[in-house]
Parts: sequence; C-alpha cells; structure tokens
Amino acid sequence: MTNNRDLLSTGDVASRLGVSRQQVVNMCDRGEIKHVMVGKHRRISTREVHRILGHSMTREQEKSLWLHRALMTPLLTAPQEVIDRAFENITRWKSEHRSDGMTVRYLNDWEQILGQGLDAVMETIVSPSPEACELRQNTPFAGVLDDATRLQVLRTFKDHWNREHQPA
Repeated sequence: MTNNRDLLSTGDVASRLGVSRQQVVNMCDRGEIKHVMVGKHRRISTREVHRILGHSMTREQEKSLWLHRALMTPLLTAPQEVIDRAFENITRWKSEHRSDGMTVRYLNDWEQILGQGLDAVMETIVSPSPEACELRQNTPFAGVLDDATRLQVLRTFKDHWNREHQPA
C-alpha cells in the first residue's frame, strides 16, 4: 500500500536515478516505471525507485534510514552542532578501533562527507544507495537524537514495516 507521502515527483526520481526528468517521463509513458497520476502530474513510489535501482533495503537498513531521516530536523536547525558531534564521535571511535579495519574505513568516509558540507551530509543520510546504507550502519550521529525522539521513530517505523511490508 502506497500513500501520498511515499510518492515522488518525476524530478525527484530523475535526481535519484541520475537521469533527466524528461527521461523519467518517457519511461513512465513507455510503462517502464509504475506511476500514478495526481492531477496532471506523474508520481512514483519510493518502492518503485528502489526496484529500478536494483536494490531493496533490509528491515535493518530501512530502520536506519528512518532514524537518519529524523536527523534532518537537528541538521537543519543546528547544523554546526550536529556536525561537530559527528566529528567528535569519529575521533573517539577511531582511537578504539584497528586503523586497518572496516570501521575506520567507514569513519574516514564519513569524515570526508562531513567535510564536504551540509548538502553532502543530508544527501548521504537519506540516499537509498547501497553505499549510503552501509555508511548509515556505521553512523557518526550517535547521541544527536534524544531518547524520546529515537523511541518514537522506532515505534512509527515498526508500525510502518508491519503495515507496508506484509506478505501479499
């Protein structure tokens, strides 16, 4: 079941697929992309975008995506505070892990993303790409969300998963 919050514009889909908006429109018209019409506008579900990209997320990956989506408010309201906390976490965790291990590799990747600025951070935390899914599993944003917000996001995710991911 798809609701309007899960629907993307052709421009949004084009951006996620790395193609032009017109190419997405053409793919819809040829029946290559499932879509619905909302007035005169084509809308495409996020699930359809994941199908096109050839990957669907596991429950844990989608749960992590939900938690990271919740980071958008703190990032937009106190960006420097959030980014500073992420850098502090990275510095602390690097000293606790082997320098040649995978954890440090992910932390180094996050350092680069954080150094590229707020736009790069926001793109990474909400991207459905396999690389972003991996990075989110090794997030430097621990402690940004307060416990009440984190628990509420987890509750709404569980409800969403049970409702949207039931076997057909």
